[in-house]
Amino acid sequence: MAKRKPHASTNANLLAHGLAPAMRWLIAVALDGSTMTYGELGAKLEDEAGFSTIFRTRIGFVVGSLMERIQTIEPNAPLINVLAVNQKDRLPSKGAGPFMAARFGEKRFQQDHAKDRFPTLWERGFQRAAGEVYKLSANQWSHLYRRVFGQELDGQKIEQDRDHRQKGTEKDGIPTGRSYGRGGEGPYHQALRLWTKANPGMIDKAFTDATTDTEVDLDSGDRIDVVYKLIDRTVVVEVKSRISNEIDLRRGVYQCVKYRAVRQAMDVRENTLVEAILVTENELPGEIAALVKLHGIRHFLAPQERN
Repeated sequence: MAKRKPHASTNANLLAHGLAPAMRWLIAVALDGSTMTYGELGAKLEDEAGFSTIFRTRIGFVVGSLMERIQTIEPNAPLINVLAVNQKDRLPSKGAGPFMAARFGEKRFQQDHAKDRFPTLWERGFQRAAGEVYKLSANQWSHLYRRVFGQELDGQKIEQDRDHRQKGTEKDGIPTGRSYGRGGEGPYHQALRLWTKANPGMIDKAFTDATTDTEVDLDSGDRIDVVYKLIDRTVVVEVKSRISNEIDLRRGVYQCVKYRAVRQAMDVRENTLVEAILVTENELPGEIAALVKLHGIRHFLAPQERN
């Protein structure tokens, strides 16, 4: 006999017990630069928040109510509700229309059947909204969550949610999650990684105001050393420290190629630029420099002496 769920999926229960976990899970998705289908969100509400069966057509009510609650606290908050999308077209459904209309001053978003009548406008609005959501850091989301729900959402909990969405059965021998394996991360690599995260403006002045993140999981099961997020682009960064040999550096180039492609595939914004940078502490050998140029990867030589 199936175990009885503590929450019947009534509107009152969804409002009382479903909004806070929904925001947590969407924050994890936002920080990973991805989306979550209505089906995925509904399943998590059933399996992890203790709800009885929720018809997937009602998930729009959940994320819309969540956004309304957020806006009562912070009217200018990015539209995190748009990251809940339809499985077939990976776009939000009609409930997102009024929010995008108010956000972007475009009344057509809230017209009947706007998604079908203005498909290009709808997709562009979604991509713009998603870009604003992706720009916020974990600390900013944590602060907003605390203001909205009066509960703490610390960095460790956010990382647990991000890890959990990446876990699954291992495929092709690729371990998921954030393990460095038997050897662990070396001190030189860690120091360079953290310096790169903390100093985007040193890599490029255009990145000065970027939101930065480190150890960012991709939906492929890989992990990027550093990510810079701007409104109009995402920059993936692989670091190789002073002890890296030519094999390590060659691997770093191909990691950049892979991370750039996967992150581009994950990004819901059509034609949004995803750049890749290889940061090293030593000059590149000629062969590696040629490989970087061939694949359109930028290279930055980090100073070994850093404050």
